[in-house]
Amino acid sequence: MLSFESITADNICKTSEYFKYKISRTSDYTIGAMYMWRDFYQSSFTIYEDMILYKVKFLDHISFTIPVGSGSRTKAMEAIREYCKEKDIPMWFCTVPEEAVPILVNEYNGTQPCTSNRDWADYLYNADDLADMAGRKFSGQRNHINKFKKLYPDYTYQRITTENLPRVIEFLMDYEKNHGKEASLAREELTRTLELVPFLEKFKLPGAFIEVDGAIVALSIGEVIKDTLYCHIEKANREYQGAYQMIVKEFSSDMRDTYGIQYINREEDVGDLGLRTSKLSYHPVALLDKYCVLVP
Repeated sequence: MLSFESITADNICKTSEYFKYKISRTSDYTIGAMYMWRDFYQSSFTIYEDMILYKVKFLDHISFTIPVGSGSRTKAMEAIREYCKEKDIPMWFCTVPEEAVPILVNEYNGTQPCTSNRDWADYLYNADDLADMAGRKFSGQRNHINKFKKLYPDYTYQRITTENLPRVIEFLMDYEKNHGKEASLAREELTRTLELVPFLEKFKLPGAFIEVDGAIVALSIGEVIKDTLYCHIEKANREYQGAYQMIVKEFSSDMRDTYGIQYINREEDVGDLGLRTSKLSYHPVALLDKYCVLVP
């Protein structure tokens, strides 16, 4: 029977080689997302014949993510089926990207018990759009950026390094204390962010911040897989007008020029209306829905 192990900082890096086989640009198969939310979703994994299989607790169900890797999906699915029989649990799959739904439905007779939840759809953007902010539709963002440049002409943009990491952690701790939202999921995210940040170098996650007069005022941390940047963390001090727009543009431009990315996934809004309004204002090219599928 399959044997799953909990995700830790020591074993998660060996999973990343399988992410190149992911069949969508959703954010779930990423080191950052998996590590940050490992406890929240009681996540574990196993590697079975060159396929990675994740098991999570999602919506009160023990669920699996669709297997990916260089091995046989059919064999991996049979292994999951046997595991479910042994444990006497239904064979649920969660966060299934739209591209994978036909696989589970047509090849394995799966059914979708409900439609996708809008709160958990990922926002996908054209990298050039966020890096350049060109055209009339981005005039609002450019106004904020120009205001920031006028108010803080000596600002600097810097990559996160081992040397400046303590300052990044200090900024996040201050943000949690003075600027964080009261919603439980938002506070959970800040806690998980502080757990992730010490491992940025180990996990090979690029990050950067904007500094004004010696103080960090905004930062972003992401992950590059194939042609897509996944933005896991984005925080800014709203007392600095335009700080959010500046870090979006600067980080997007830096990552595009460094890695040649074509798309940027800024993840979901989890039903936060303010966050939804903000993410829509950057004009996503797609909302990446995710589904639950029950396989008999």
